[in-house]
Amino acid sequence: MSRILIYLFPALIDLAIASTAFVCSVRGAEMGWAPSQIAGLFAVWAVAYMFVCQLVARVVTPKNAPRLLMMSCMLLAALSLGYVVFPSPKSMYYLMAVQALGTGFFFAPFQVFMKSVNQAADKSVAYSAGLFLFAWSAGFAVGPFVAGFLWKHTNWQACHILNLCVEVATAVGVYYLRHHVDQPVARAPGRNTAAGEPLDYSRMPDLAWLGWLCGGVSLVAFALFRSLFPSSGAYYMLTKPEQGTVFFAASIAQAAMGLLLCRSRSWMYRPVPVIAFGLFGVLGLALLSRAGTAWAFGIAASCQGVYLGAFFFYLTFHSLIHPTKSARYVSINESIVGAANIAGALIGGQIADAFGMPAAYLAGAGVVLVGVVVQGVVHLRHRALVRELGKGHP
Repeated sequence: MSRILIYLFPALIDLAIASTAFVCSVRGAEMGWAPSQIAGLFAVWAVAYMFVCQLVARVVTPKNAPRLLMMSCMLLAALSLGYVVFPSPKSMYYLMAVQALGTGFFFAPFQVFMKSVNQAADKSVAYSAGLFLFAWSAGFAVGPFVAGFLWKHTNWQACHILNLCVEVATAVGVYYLRHHVDQPVARAPGRNTAAGEPLDYSRMPDLAWLGWLCGGVSLVAFALFRSLFPSSGAYYMLTKPEQGTVFFAASIAQAAMGLLLCRSRSWMYRPVPVIAFGLFGVLGLALLSRAGTAWAFGIAASCQGVYLGAFFFYLTFHSLIHPTKSARYVSINESIVGAANIAGALIGGQIADAFGMPAAYLAGAGVVLVGVVVQGVVHLRHRALVRELGKGHP
């Protein structure tokens, strides 16, 4: 039973990370920063994160993953204190860059740790990917939501102090649950035996590359929304709790998708579901370009959350399912996270500066649509093989 508690770790860390991003970006908007300057905060983080994840790929193993997790938590805690001690705009940029180091040494090792723990319990890769998505999305939802209300009733420094406490608590939790990684169970490579429904994924096409491509597109959309919405919120005079609630709507929809997809078997290889989920992304960004109230932004953000949840699951699943390359694939995933955040934040910010916020959201919708078309074409090519291998597995 205690194995499921490991999913508290990404939830808590993403709560702190999302809270930090929310506080820093809203502070920037209140100080009169241009959209590109606010987006620059996320771009700095993303550049550092992309390179850190390549380093992590060289050192992480199931054995040392708990130790790396604890080290990253303590570094993140120190940085939370740093935001309070060094509050200047310039300091925020430096701290964001170092925060990428702590984040990179958390999420890639956690996925390696998670896979080992769930193999010991004979859980499917879909189960791992779904609960991981639910956990970090729930944390991402709660972070800005809590920070918005805490900031309103106290000050922005209190948000960082809360984050510090959360990060230290996570390190303690990893310490007490680290023993689960020492209990591996042998199982046939590429085979899912969970719930008594075997499906031999080793005969399915290796679509990790497509996950990186189209998952990268979804991450561009994610970065664009996350980095531009604080400017939209300031323009339409949304309160801090309202802005936090909009982020909450997007992330709670992602989290719900994680739970919904936990028992997935083969939709990740079929064209119709992936195209349908992709169209939610196009719709969400199109609605963001027209929104002007908290309710309208919330509806648009919820559509984005459905799309992002499905595609983050897709990205994680296709990397973890490989029997021998999952650690490397996961690290590549996290590098894609960095690269896509650079593109989404910088390009979105520049388009917003030059042509306005609606144009930036519509540009994102166009990129997502192209990604959906590419993904649909690739899946149609594999349709016959997938239909044969996936009979009886929704």
